[in-house]
Amino acid sequence: MKTGPRNPLLRSRDGVALLVTQAAHALAQGMLTVIIPWLILEQGGSASQAAIGFAITFVPFLFLAGPAGLAGDRLARRPLLGSALALGTVMAAAIAVLVAAGTPGVPLLYLAAFLIGSVRVFVDAAMFGALAAVAARDEMMPAQAALAQAFNLGYFGGPALAGLALVVGAGTAMWIVAGALLVAGAAAGSGSSRLDERVATGPRPSLRLGLAFLFLSRGLRVLALTGLAWSIASGAAISLAVPHLRNGLGVSGGALAAVLGAGVACMMLATPIITRLDQRHADETIIVLACAAYVVPALAMALVPGVMGTALAYAPLMLANAICAAALMGARARRVPRSMQALAGVAGRTLVMAGLAVGAALGGFAADWVGSRGAYALVAGALALTALGARPALMRARERRLRGRAAPART
Repeated sequence: MKTGPRNPLLRSRDGVALLVTQAAHALAQGMLTVIIPWLILEQGGSASQAAIGFAITFVPFLFLAGPAGLAGDRLARRPLLGSALALGTVMAAAIAVLVAAGTPGVPLLYLAAFLIGSVRVFVDAAMFGALAAVAARDEMMPAQAALAQAFNLGYFGGPALAGLALVVGAGTAMWIVAGALLVAGAAAGSGSSRLDERVATGPRPSLRLGLAFLFLSRGLRVLALTGLAWSIASGAAISLAVPHLRNGLGVSGGALAAVLGAGVACMMLATPIITRLDQRHADETIIVLACAAYVVPALAMALVPGVMGTALAYAPLMLANAICAAALMGARARRVPRSMQALAGVAGRTLVMAGLAVGAALGGFAADWVGSRGAYALVAGALALTALGARPALMRARERRLRGRAAPART
């Protein structure tokens, strides 16, 4: 049974609590992507040291995704969220105090970036597990889309807020981060005990067997490979935007902010679109349509001249990106037992983040080789190949799944 026109997370207090928690936590994380490098530069660090500080916030996913996923599936989610967000709040406040006393050294900022990134891993895992307790399996795709929209709103809006706060001072910016994490913890605590529900029965595999199931079983392997291919192309498409606008078109800071802001605003349309598509189409069809639709704005970024034309292409580019992300996450969640939702969610996010990093690097190399427009043309080609390659594999996986449902039970 497909979901109705209203998103499942908006029907209950618990769903709204998850949305507020996600948005506030993502806002803090988005602000930190600017504040940590800024503090490193203030300390006299180089541009490469600032870039390392930014990258360190993602390193914990490589080491902690598995343990955090198991914790999100097996522990009560509200205490897990509360503990992680409280720790993040304390660390943000500590950095604010250190800034007031004198800018902390680069090694200490590296440590802070790693610890705050570690908090994010456990928060993400707990959120995936809590989502499975709130949304039914058939409603998982629009629920994932709403949660992703809350994340996008906070994570992409965070750098803009950080820029405004840094006008006052880095200490003030860090206090705002601490406040956002505090709000996220309060929102998580406002949910009911339903968020803590765990499946009493179902597979409880070890970490090794659980990851093997997620990435090597036939149906989920197709989704993993499609997600990886999409994330590499997406990483290139997003990372190329600022160099293309600044160096290729000579856009000023204000105009650049307006174009990027239009992209974030357009991403907010992903949830109603996914909700509508989910009522009419199978998951596999939505994924293929989303990847194919992504080709159009990517190609437009390569071909359309002028700042206005690029702005009109960038907004649907970000929308297509949001739809692809939500479709892939929702399809995976529908195929994973409820007892493995946190592990599946955080492991899938780790894979996507690795793909984004690889895509950003490849996009930079391609731009040096053929220019930013040529690089966008290559991205469009990669997305087209992803859609064409995913369609037959996804459809075969769907046929196997439907045959499995139709098979008579053994007696």
